[in-house]
Amino acid sequence: MSVALATSNPEPRWPTDAPRVAETQKKLAATAPAPVAHAATRSAPETEARGVIQSQAEAVIASRITARITSMPYKLGQSFGSGAVLASFDCSQARAQLNAANAATAAYRKTYETNVELDAYKAIGTNDVAVSKANMAKAAAEATAISSGLTDCAIRAPFAGRVVEQVAHQHEVAASGAPLMKIQNGNELEVQLIVPSRWLTWLTPGTPFRFKIDETGATLNASITRLGASVDPVSKTLRVIGFLNRGTGTVLPGMSGSAQFDMPTASDGKQS
Repeated sequence: MSVALATSNPEPRWPTDAPRVAETQKKLAATAPAPVAHAATRSAPETEARGVIQSQAEAVIASRITARITSMPYKLGQSFGSGAVLASFDCSQARAQLNAANAATAAYRKTYETNVELDAYKAIGTNDVAVSKANMAKAAAEATAISSGLTDCAIRAPFAGRVVEQVAHQHEVAASGAPLMKIQNGNELEVQLIVPSRWLTWLTPGTPFRFKIDETGATLNASITRLGASVDPVSKTLRVIGFLNRGTGTVLPGMSGSAQFDMPTASDGKQS
């Protein structure tokens, strides 16, 4: 009995997912990132640094005498002009002392003038004339010192600004050297930034940047005005100061935000 053997067998036909594979490839092609542009047309990288807005002029106003406060017309948040009286004190005792010193000066002057007349007739010694003249000068100097101290009975604003902190109040007794209030000039603002020290390769006074305020979301134009004097050796950072264009929104000292810099590219001939 003979068995016939097949000389060739056809390959089995397995089911394929060709339609599904084609659909997947189409989706991947749609979500693939766009090709990167040539380096010559790439924009400069943007770098951020944190900063705080501060006033260019601020001062802690303190009393130079020990006296009762009679007036403090400006309260917290109020504005004032340059030369405005921020605080005044009860100086009635000092004024009385000045009156007594002026009277003593007048008496010694009269004694000196009389002694000069007597000396013309040789009726008094030369030493008496010199002593009376010295007493008159001493009394005049005491009167001048008391008069100079009266200028401390009123404290005037060194610049226009606002009261940002009030420590003392009317009718209290202020001690000599004790702080009364803190004032700031809110019209001239600057921003203090902390930047990496490696930025010194391109960061210079005049470098522009944009400052976005956290509290309001507003973005203001600014520029670097000066660099810090030293680098922190631990954090490798540097403090820099920038001038801030206020714009029309609310900008107050103490607000914080982020500064965006456009770092120069290699085509500018500088390192980033």
